[in-house]
Amino acid sequence: MPTCFVFYGVEEFLRAGAVAALAAELGDPSLASMNTALLDGRKLMLPELKDAVEALPFLVEKRLVVVNGLLSRLAGKGGKPSKADQQFMSGLLAYLPNMSPSAWLVFDEEAIGEANPVLQYAREHSDRVRTQMFGRLGEAALRSWLAQRAHERGGALAADALDALATAGDVDLRLLDQEIAKLVTYADGRPVSGSDVKKLVHAARAVDVFAMVDALGQRNGRRAIEQFHSLVDDGEPPVRLLNMITRQFRMLMQAKDLSERRAPAADVMRTLAVQKFLADKMLTQSRQFQMAQLETIYRRLLETDLAIKTGQIDPLLAIDILIAEIGARPAPAKSASRCRKIQDSGKSLAQPIGESGRGLRSQPIGKYDHRGDQGLRRK
Repeated sequence: MPTCFVFYGVEEFLRAGAVAALAAELGDPSLASMNTALLDGRKLMLPELKDAVEALPFLVEKRLVVVNGLLSRLAGKGGKPSKADQQFMSGLLAYLPNMSPSAWLVFDEEAIGEANPVLQYAREHSDRVRTQMFGRLGEAALRSWLAQRAHERGGALAADALDALATAGDVDLRLLDQEIAKLVTYADGRPVSGSDVKKLVHAARAVDVFAMVDALGQRNGRRAIEQFHSLVDDGEPPVRLLNMITRQFRMLMQAKDLSERRAPAADVMRTLAVQKFLADKMLTQSRQFQMAQLETIYRRLLETDLAIKTGQIDPLLAIDILIAEIGARPAPAKSASRCRKIQDSGKSLAQPIGESGRGLRSQPIGKYDHRGDQGLRRK
């Protein structure tokens, strides 16, 4: 069995599971913890690493040494390592063939390039170094993982529950695992149903928000408002829904921008931090809008959020007005004056947002960098 392992990829929960599986092979958990060393690769020096690996195990056959982030650090910023990091890497490669056979050395990395010297060494010496990449799960793999985790926790997921969890928007496997534990406990022996997921898992509401935004893209304001009020009737606070809608349109702007720049699918997945099938859905939905429309809608969302927080308007009314604006089909110029207006303090709040993005306070935003829902920052 190899004495060195490289676990890398964006799925931190799966990497942690691989480390835990090695720890379980050490035997008694109390002894395993005594024989496990966790090292911060951002500050680690080679002598410290050697000392941890060469230490003798206590009452077990193996020690486990887990180093987080070292290989990405040694790769340097922008792929340009410092002279000291190059020397560290050279020393590390010279040490790997001679490391103690009584230790398992694990490099735990979120992102390293395939050209990393340790990965290259592993390809040439697979008997000594084992590598495993944990990328984002595709839809089929995610569904299989969800069913397996439920089974391991002594429960089962009905088909509609599996659908609800697999399409819940953001997929943080650690959080999903916690949700599965909660759902299995709640179901108390019966299969977890889709209604259980909707009742207990907040992230599942993102599916309904996605459908609402899809209705807005089709200019079906009536259906969008019906879906919004259905969520409110189910107990979702309007302000929380506004945050979810804002986040959805922020991601649509990112998807639209990447699509117009013909960015590869991997870039879209990385920027949106979602699986491929969800990135594909986001790209499809973004095609229902012009960029100018998305910029105007996003600005209105931020304005509405501010108006609610400063007590200028009731949250439910504000979001109803906003959905009416977005969902209204743009009228011909000659009949624009006939658009229905909703009055608040003598001001007109509802106007349709047209193909060019023209509507309430529409101005081009220009090139932007998205950093959360706090606003847009010019590049």
